Amino acid sequence: MMTFKKTIIIAGLFIAVFTSGADSFIISPLLPEIAREFGSSISQTALGVTIYALCYAFGAPIFGPLGDRYNRRKLLLSGLSIFLIGTLLCAFANSLVAFYIFRAVAGIGAALFLPNVWAFIGGYFEGKQLNKVMGIVMSALSLSIAVGVPLGTFLSQLSDWHMAFFASAGIAVLAFIILLTILPSTKPSGATNKGYVANFITVAKTKNAIPALLITLFWMFGFYSIYTFLGSFVNEKFHLNLVAIGYIFVTYGLSNFVASFFGGNLMNKIGHKTSVIVNGIISILFIILMGFSENSLTLLIICLIVLAVAQGFGVTALTTYIVGIVPDNRSTVMAFNSSALYLGLTFGSAIGGLIFQSIGFNGLAVGSAIGLIIAVLITIKLKETKNA
Repeated sequence: MMTFKKTIIIAGLFIAVFTSGADSFIISPLLPEIAREFGSSISQTALGVTIYALCYAFGAPIFGPLGDRYNRRKLLLSGLSIFLIGTLLCAFANSLVAFYIFRAVAGIGAALFLPNVWAFIGGYFEGKQLNKVMGIVMSALSLSIAVGVPLGTFLSQLSDWHMAFFASAGIAVLAFIILLTILPSTKPSGATNKGYVANFITVAKTKNAIPALLITLFWMFGFYSIYTFLGSFVNEKFHLNLVAIGYIFVTYGLSNFVASFFGGNLMNKIGHKTSVIVNGIISILFIILMGFSENSLTLLIICLIVLAVAQGFGVTALTTYIVGIVPDNRSTVMAFNSSALYLGLTFGSAIGGLIFQSIGFNGLAVGSAIGLIIAVLITIKLKETKNA
């Protein structure tokens, strides 16, 4: 039964996850203005995005075992506090170097915060309720994709780029107050008697743990290799302006949000593994179709919406599966899952760029599909967790 207390906890986690996700996207439309103020190039300013991502990707595995040894409430709130401070300081940055440092602080906070969110949900909720809650909270990331860029643009127009970071910090404060008030303490898992390194060894030796993390890696590689260059393709092929392209990405984000929000209902009916496989196959088919829709913008948008829904259902099911693989080391395994996601994004964008330049969008679609095919094949070999 979903009590009032649990509902407020979910709301607090949703707001916090939304803030950490939106923080990565609101900066995109602000880059030219920030570059002008600091007297730097846009590419130099954009390193702030890279620094945030790298601190998150490499910080998460370092902090992961802490959530399995200590009270997750304290770690979750500590991470959110560090993220909040880093984001707020970005608003006061008076040089590019200071901006880099404060983005790094925010990334470190997110690295401590987000893996413990998923681990907390996995330990506090059970069965069908776990599936629904994971879907709802994960949909916050989808919503941040949809509204992050337009939100950053709107806030900067109210004043300047500083306003966007003030607003992001303000939302983080709201989430912090809610979670500080109602988030329950959690007892450390059975991993407390193990050494720090032993947490990594346990995850590595647990059956299905490494394969599941590889699914995330290849899935994200496949998705981001084509998603990263979608805007460039649409602009080049259909000559749309930035506003029109923005609407296309908002459409994707909102479709993905709805699917993620209700992803738990699908998991409860068909299970984690089946949901990942089915939605992975749908993603593969529509990515290939999207690659050959270069003569029809309508067909491309339809493919993108279907892809958004499949990704929303599939990624939610995959994350819920992974959080249950190693019950005593949830924070550690979710930290590595976060790193796998960012590594997939990094390699997908880098290799996708080479394919896009040398072969074109058709070849990019094939390369993207190959990544997802590998992810689906690995999934077929996995066994369901007890929460399925």
